[in-house]
Amino acid sequence: MREEKVLIRIFRKIADLIGEEAGRNPEFAARLDSILLEIPARKKPAAKKVTGMASSDLPDVFLQWKSREPNDFVLWLRDQPLPVLRGLIKLHDLDASKRASKWKDTEKLAHFIAEQMRSRTSRGSAFLVTNPPFSS
Repeated sequence: MREEKVLIRIFRKIADLIGEEAGRNPEFAARLDSILLEIPARKKPAAKKVTGMASSDLPDVFLQWKSREPNDFVLWLRDQPLPVLRGLIKLHDLDASKRASKWKDTEKLAHFIAEQMRSRTSRGSAFLVTNPPFSS
């Protein structure tokens, strides 16, 4: 760490010396400018366009799932605009593999969301036994 601080101090002194010489010698300043013109200018990164919807603007998909039949749920989803469907997928993390992020067909997305909802709501149902083998 100490060596870095020493090097930084030395490079600052060299830069000051070069600046003083460029101020006294116009020929040296011109040559220095021609060398420094080769340094590429840094480009500012483009601001990412934020798209999507706020979670407060999205409908409650679990409430709709419970209140509708599976086919009606898919029909209801198909009537939703594409940004709403993508917002639902993102909000509830329904697409961990990001395969549906490129889809533009609302029907395909509606079926995907319905399948994910069915999978999530039935998770653990294999452990529920209607007729237990042992009664207490």
